[in-house]
Amino acid sequence: MSEIAVQALGVSVDFGGHLALDGASLTLPFGNVTALAGANGAGKTTLLRALAGLIPQATGEMTTAEYDPRTTPPAILASVRAYGAQAAYSAWDFALSDFPFLSSDPVLCDAWLERLELADLRHRRLSQLSVGQKKSAHLALTIASLGEPFGKIILLDEPTVGLDIARQELVQQACLDLAFAGAACVVATHDMNFIRRCHQVAVLSEGRLIAYGTPATTLTPAIIYETWGVS
Repeated sequence: MSEIAVQALGVSVDFGGHLALDGASLTLPFGNVTALAGANGAGKTTLLRALAGLIPQATGEMTTAEYDPRTTPPAILASVRAYGAQAAYSAWDFALSDFPFLSSDPVLCDAWLERLELADLRHRRLSQLSVGQKKSAHLALTIASLGEPFGKIILLDEPTVGLDIARQELVQQACLDLAFAGAACVVATHDMNFIRRCHQVAVLSEGRLIAYGTPATTLTPAIIYETWGVS
């Protein structure tokens, strides 16, 4: 297996004349948590969705676990990468006790519900959960869908938004532990505490990748000012 989880070379996305992503290039290894950071509209979610294979019109070269996410059959892609959207939505009002039966690995899904401190809520339906609880439940299902984490890729859009401090810590630590177990975790986030805990940070501004490296090398005063306009 290659040590490279995700690779992008000159990836661009044009939405009807709006260049949401402009020639992004980066290489993400297994065993790391990578944060996609930047202001609103910087291109974080667009890049994440492109890597997940959800934007087929994306141009440039991309591989996700050695597959081109734009052309690989969904069933094959789903076996190596999972995507968690920012909004936790389900058309069906499942009970949490149903979630393991929705997963390809019921035992693992049940373990993730336990780990994310949802075990005591198994009797509740999604409509009876808070936004944060619902989001944590969908995250458990997303992670468990891949089975064992080694050699897998987990792409998460704002996984800590709407969570209280305790649940934020649970999610952050879960991502770090998944990376330690050999997965690649890529998170689009505004959570600066989370960003500083990641192994690598890719900073985007107006669709362009302007910095990539460790938190120490990318979160400099100059880059923070260029990206967010604050000092």
